[in-house]
Amino acid sequence: MSMDNDHTLICMKGHSYDLAKKGYIHMLSQSINTKYDKALFHSRQKIAESGFFQPLVEAIGKLIEKEIGQNHGTAILDAGCGEGSHLAQIQDYVASDTIGFGADISKEGVQLAASKSTKTIWLVADLANCPLASDKFPFILNILSPSNYAEFDRLLTDDGFLIKVIPNQDYLKELREVFYEEREAFDNEKTLARFEEKFDLVNSQSVRYSTHLEQPLLNELVKMTPLSWSANEKKLRRMSEMLSMDITVDLNILVGKKKSE
Repeated sequence: MSMDNDHTLICMKGHSYDLAKKGYIHMLSQSINTKYDKALFHSRQKIAESGFFQPLVEAIGKLIEKEIGQNHGTAILDAGCGEGSHLAQIQDYVASDTIGFGADISKEGVQLAASKSTKTIWLVADLANCPLASDKFPFILNILSPSNYAEFDRLLTDDGFLIKVIPNQDYLKELREVFYEEREAFDNEKTLARFEEKFDLVNSQSVRYSTHLEQPLLNELVKMTPLSWSANEKKLRRMSEMLSMDITVDLNILVGKKKSE
């Protein structure tokens, strides 16, 4: 990828993409509809801005700082960036200057990201067929988002790091208990096994804490998570009537490198 001017990006195949007035680049041939809508992303942004994910941001920031040292201009790709809060906050945390690329298939999410952070290159793109050049990113973030390991392997530099965040069993357990009283316990073993099948796991770090949320943030949490999608109206109303709740955040940070040959 290269910039032809301040408003056009040229990919490795010669295709050109114009920078939209709202500060992002649309790289999909056609829009894709998902259940991740503008309201969900606004709620996620409000939750992120409240500091809900700050311990996670700091943990990832420290991992990146440890590897880049005093180097400046290191490129970080957030694959599945949503509304961009995680990447923006991690870039703010890391002392060295970094070049951020945030990519997501949702136009609504990327538009919101671009409206809040102008120091990052925001892309509406299909991560299963990413138009970014190979072997260019020392760090790829994949935070609570689906993975395409073949593309991650292609995009990552040979000595680069894939940092993937997955939920552990107790993540948002209070919401699960309200919405799914008889649902089976959450299990991330298949996700972990898939990661280790595709990348060498060089580090794993648990991030677990409890945070107290009051209204209206508690309702924003409900609106931002797919856990609420199949909940019935009675249970949603029950959540909306709660004044506050202690919420468990239970995550696992997986750090991988390309498979040794």
